[in-house]
Amino acid sequence: MRVLQHKWWGLALAALVYLISMPWRPVALPDEGRYVGVAAMMWHSGDWLLPQLNGLPYFHKPPLFYWLAGLSFGLTGETAIGARLVSCLAALGAIFVLCQLIRRHLDKAEAPAVCAWVLIFMVAQPFWHLGSQFANLDMLVASCISIAICALASHALRPSTGLRTLGFAAMALGVLAKGLIGVVLPMLVLAIWLCWSQGWRAVFQLVWLRGWAIFLAISLPWFIAMEQRYPGFMHYFFVVHHFKRYAAEGFNNVMPAWFYPGVLLIMTLPWSPAILWTLAQRLTRTTPLGQLGLVWLLAITVFFSLPSSKLLGYILPVGPALALLLAPQLARWHAQSSGWQRRLPTGLALGGAVLTVGMLIGIVWVDTKSNARLVDGIQAQWQPGDALVFEDQFTFDVPLLLKRGQPVPVILNKPFAPQLHDSWRKEIVEAAKFDGPKGRQILLEPQAWQALRCAAPRTWIVVPRQAQDVLIPERVGLPVLASSPRLVAYLWIAKGHCP
Repeated sequence: MRVLQHKWWGLALAALVYLISMPWRPVALPDEGRYVGVAAMMWHSGDWLLPQLNGLPYFHKPPLFYWLAGLSFGLTGETAIGARLVSCLAALGAIFVLCQLIRRHLDKAEAPAVCAWVLIFMVAQPFWHLGSQFANLDMLVASCISIAICALASHALRPSTGLRTLGFAAMALGVLAKGLIGVVLPMLVLAIWLCWSQGWRAVFQLVWLRGWAIFLAISLPWFIAMEQRYPGFMHYFFVVHHFKRYAAEGFNNVMPAWFYPGVLLIMTLPWSPAILWTLAQRLTRTTPLGQLGLVWLLAITVFFSLPSSKLLGYILPVGPALALLLAPQLARWHAQSSGWQRRLPTGLALGGAVLTVGMLIGIVWVDTKSNARLVDGIQAQWQPGDALVFEDQFTFDVPLLLKRGQPVPVILNKPFAPQLHDSWRKEIVEAAKFDGPKGRQILLEPQAWQALRCAAPRTWIVVPRQAQDVLIPERVGLPVLASSPRLVAYLWIAKGHCP
């Protein structure tokens, strides 16, 4: 416990635990394959401004994750594990700043033990632990939001220009990580908390012109550059992928309003009963940090519960709020000289560790979406000069695992009908609209195969296992040389068939 109370050694041990379990999982589809693939394309192309999905402009999300993951490829190689380091470091950053808030504003005798239990809680439960190892944008924006809330709340309790500057910079990075929630959620939490703890006039602390100038200087240039390069980008990014997604129905993962409370109860087991007990106590006995944790938890949970579309990772920003509420109570219980209260925190930690490891093993066991087996089969037979073509399919992890730096042609059968529901087809067709000439080189009609069939000595054709239509007649009768649960691959050899 004394090691965990040290400011740096405790964080180092948390990092070690995250890193040990990080490589277990295959690339998760679609999210990890998509976002790591975009980062890999940025790394290969050398265009660090433009996110690209299979060589086409991809504007669903801003670029911060792609920048950081692309940089990590230079240190670790072009792998999903390298990209997962971004989420791992983001998770550790949020924990560190939360502990700094606690050390700055709790009694010096109490703060180290509380920080130790923050670390234990954030490691020994599936919610934050799994998020720290998932290569997508959710943990990165959760960390930016958490850093902004902690820095600006700490400034409100004890003024510090440095912390105030950090808070506005973190909000700007949050916008570059995932969009407007990077600034909306910290402002929402802080405004409610300031009204409650210090009165409504305290909200004007958030109107700091120098801070907003810093915010705009960091966040705005990329958006302006993309609008100038691709007119219509701002409408697509903000109106379609922010306001319509939040307000409209029919997008992916439609869930009831109680979805996130249920997720938090299950994904924070076995700690969740202690969290509920602590919440009941906080409603009648609050401190400034207790008020902050309560507002932080409730405001963000309600915010994400309102729209019909809900994904598990959206609620990650409340992880530090749960730790802020629970850790002081755990420290008090553990400080008891004897009895069940002293043993309870240790029991919860052991149970959380076992459950987290069990869930990691379970995810590996039930994940059948990965195409790693197909890629292994292709790589074992790959020869210099081979080409790759998708037939009525684009799967995010195959080019990534094959380390294909160039766009892969996709032969499509039928025109795309506009729809709200996300799919690989919708994403790649919408991306092609921003660069029509390049889109026509990558998204092809079936007759384009006549030119592709002789463009390389050997061409690997990747097809859905349950393909309904045959768009490339020459593959009929060829043996399946590689497969995964969802895809099969054929090898077309041009020799003897081409002039």
